[in-house]
Amino acid sequence: MNDLKKHITKDGSLSLYSSIYDEGFHDKGGALKESINKYLLPAQLDKIPKTEKIFILDVCMGLGYNTGCILEKLLQGNQRIEWHGLEIDQRPLNIGLNEKQFQKLWSPKILNFFNCIKKSERWTEGFNKGTIHWGDARQKIYEIQDSLKFDLILLDPFSPQKCPELWSEQFISLLCERLSLDGRLITYSSAASVRASLKRNGLNIYSISPSQDYQNQWSLGTVALKTKLKKQLISTNCQLTNLSTKELEHLATRSSIPYRDPTGRGDSKEIILAREIEQSKSQLIKTSSWRKKWNTAQQP
Repeated sequence: MNDLKKHITKDGSLSLYSSIYDEGFHDKGGALKESINKYLLPAQLDKIPKTEKIFILDVCMGLGYNTGCILEKLLQGNQRIEWHGLEIDQRPLNIGLNEKQFQKLWSPKILNFFNCIKKSERWTEGFNKGTIHWGDARQKIYEIQDSLKFDLILLDPFSPQKCPELWSEQFISLLCERLSLDGRLITYSSAASVRASLKRNGLNIYSISPSQDYQNQWSLGTVALKTKLKKQLISTNCQLTNLSTKELEHLATRSSIPYRDPTGRGDSKEIILAREIEQSKSQLIKTSSWRKKWNTAQQP
């Protein structure tokens, strides 16, 4: 059964729809545009402290748009890179590389990166190197040496309601441990459960403000750091803002109760059921009351 369906998004870039997760890989407005707005711009690559090498972890690489956009920018500036990817399914990248619509989006260097990852699980170019770790991210993260700290962590699984195992408090804790002092974890998710887990791990969180193309959304995602951002780095131009009153109140609702996966091998249905039971017993404000107050629709 072919559970992955190809389609072209509004910006002309290729995306996929998973019938197993009943969810698309990207916004219908554009796969490439989404990666630029939700990952590349919030990364603020020009503001990252200059070091000998930048370390990047892509969690759920999928078709590779997030990594592709960021590597395009870094390679233009001759930045040394060490990249690691965690991905359970090899098919999305294979599908992309067989489509001209996907190939024409990228420079020869990025296409070479994708092809190296596909063929040998390794990429080297001068002083740059990369490794893809195929399999369940919850186990495969341990293949990466403990001492390695990442300047950018790109967290992009299917939504928490569909793939809770990669949004659990335990997995988020593992990612937070791997974040460098000045690094940033970036995700499209604005879910209270995810943000609350990041905060409990001691990170400072910021909202990715919607651009004009996303005015129907109250947030494009979350950026989390171990240190606080300087005021000059929080600007509409760079899309990052402090959490609004609405978003802070969201963290006080039952939606903030985390997904839990203490064994690191939990089944998604089990994880969701356990959280629903915990929510039903919680004394926190019902999320429906928060939605009614702010007249807001549900977001992933």
